[in-house]
Amino acid sequence: MNGFVTWFSRRLRLRGAGSASASTGAVIAVGGVALAVIIIELSLAIVTGFKSEIRRKVAGFNAPVSVTAPVDVTTGHTGSTFAASDSLTDIIRASLPEGARLCPTLRRQAMVKTDSAFAAVEFVARGIGHDPAFERSCMVEGTMPSDTASRPEIVVSTSLASKLGLTTGSRPYLYFFVDGEVKARRATVSGLYCSHFGEYDDAVGYTAMPLLEGLSATPQLTSIDIEGISGDDAIAGYSDRLQERLVGAWRAGELSTLHPVTNVYDTGALYFNWLELLDTNVVVIFILMLCVAGFTLISSLFIIVLDRIPTIGVLRALGTTKHTVSAIFLRLALRLAGAGVLAGNIVGLGLALMQQHLRVIPLDPEMYYLSYVPVLVEPLHMLLLNAGILAAIWLILIVPAGYAARIDPASAMHYE
Repeated sequence: MNGFVTWFSRRLRLRGAGSASASTGAVIAVGGVALAVIIIELSLAIVTGFKSEIRRKVAGFNAPVSVTAPVDVTTGHTGSTFAASDSLTDIIRASLPEGARLCPTLRRQAMVKTDSAFAAVEFVARGIGHDPAFERSCMVEGTMPSDTASRPEIVVSTSLASKLGLTTGSRPYLYFFVDGEVKARRATVSGLYCSHFGEYDDAVGYTAMPLLEGLSATPQLTSIDIEGISGDDAIAGYSDRLQERLVGAWRAGELSTLHPVTNVYDTGALYFNWLELLDTNVVVIFILMLCVAGFTLISSLFIIVLDRIPTIGVLRALGTTKHTVSAIFLRLALRLAGAGVLAGNIVGLGLALMQQHLRVIPLDPEMYYLSYVPVLVEPLHMLLLNAGILAAIWLILIVPAGYAARIDPASAMHYE
């Protein structure tokens, strides 16, 4: 019987002789499903790409995991800098996951002053172990500061440079506030960067470690960053384990100070919470588009069923069961849905891949932190999406297919 259902559903023509309604219903069904698939796939690809790019930028300015200055357990006060002891470094190294690395980091607040303007900037210097791939990807002019340069070098954002009238080669004065004193330095702008992340671009600059280390009499760090860890669970799990290990070492007397551990989800919580809201938008779009596709398919299938009532009457008169009639029209509707899904995939994935590689659609970076519409096509996500769409369509089509089986044979034979 299964073979008969397949054979008969294939023999049913979607364009009846002299019947425009069946043809129109089929076109509407395929077009509606295709449009829904295109919108859902593009929405998923754009949201995935947007989240990936924003995560990359937040992680570029903030290390995955950081061990910060010690906290005074009596007063609750946390220092700004600290001298890393050998015991602290050894404990962190012993707990490093595979592929992770230590990176000493020093941050200092400074006032950058030119002849006509000034601005507050946090200069960041990272030591051995840091991968500067993110900073280099944001560079638009010049080079990153060098540890071996004869004069102190800095890199600032293009937006800050525009406000202060700086260009590559300019030599502004830097005023650092260290240990209650103001220490002036003059540095050369070795390069300009632009991440389109306004909150960071206006506040963060880069320099080499010797400039910031020279501001204190003793070697100081702001944090010991652990880089090379990726994945939400891996970062959160490792930071929790490292914090437990440091607390245990402090209680056991292995460490004289207690160091807090933070991760990128703490320092960039505002952005990550905002990104989580995008998932809700995708779910809403998926439900709405699925309703559109379902309504279109149901309407089209009813049109097709009404156009073939005499055929249904003949089948029922020849002894075909209600279940078989229902299965025939369900199989027919799934053909339409399959054609719509296929067409939707061709157009939707084609547009997504084009934008992913060519970036033809721009965005206002002041509003969206990106200069183009970000797209990321994840094969597994698309496969699961298509499986979910087909499963939902199959469930939706059970109702109109069942209607075909309930048609009375005697009435169908006299239907005009």
